[in-house]
Amino acid sequence: MNKLITALALALALSACASEPIDRKVGDPRQAAPGMELNWLVARMTDQLMERKSLSTLTEPIAVSSFVDLDTLQDTNWMGQQIEEGFIYELNRRGEVVVDFKMTGNIKVTPQGDFVMSRNYKDLSARLPISRILTGTFSRNKQGILVNARIIDLRTKMVETTAQSLIPQQYLSGASNSFGRASVNRGLLQRGSGTTPQGHLVNLTP
Repeated sequence: MNKLITALALALALSACASEPIDRKVGDPRQAAPGMELNWLVARMTDQLMERKSLSTLTEPIAVSSFVDLDTLQDTNWMGQQIEEGFIYELNRRGEVVVDFKMTGNIKVTPQGDFVMSRNYKDLSARLPISRILTGTFSRNKQGILVNARIIDLRTKMVETTAQSLIPQQYLSGASNSFGRASVNRGLLQRGSGTTPQGHLVNLTP
């Protein structure tokens, strides 16, 4: 009797595995909690970036920029900004020295709240010790949004490592912000002329 019960349990388990909609080896955003699918995909892209990561650059400061529309390279939206935030989180968890260049260095106290971040380059430090930048692009196709990411050495402009992922259309519909373009109105990281022991200095410009 016990053998029969064991055999039935094994058969049911095998049947469940066969009908499992998620390929655990490949991974699937359905593994994520509802509403966290984009973050899950960013985490998997970070895994790709780390596959070819050099240990020698682990302590070199890195910044993350908003991901931009491939057509213009000058437009972003809610998704490009959320991908940026997701990569800041994932890189920090993996031990990277992440520089958040949007920090003002001051606390702005107002009736609406207390703020330490800004997208106005005039509120930010003029120069920062940043050696590398994680940036990327997005473009639309019939299946969803194709995202390409890369880590670039700001001193040489050489690409260190890359990652790619598709954000399925169903995870974008119903978002509070549309896919439509929103002009980037903030400072851009540009290569500076000097270096310091803490990293390569870059200028924040309008």
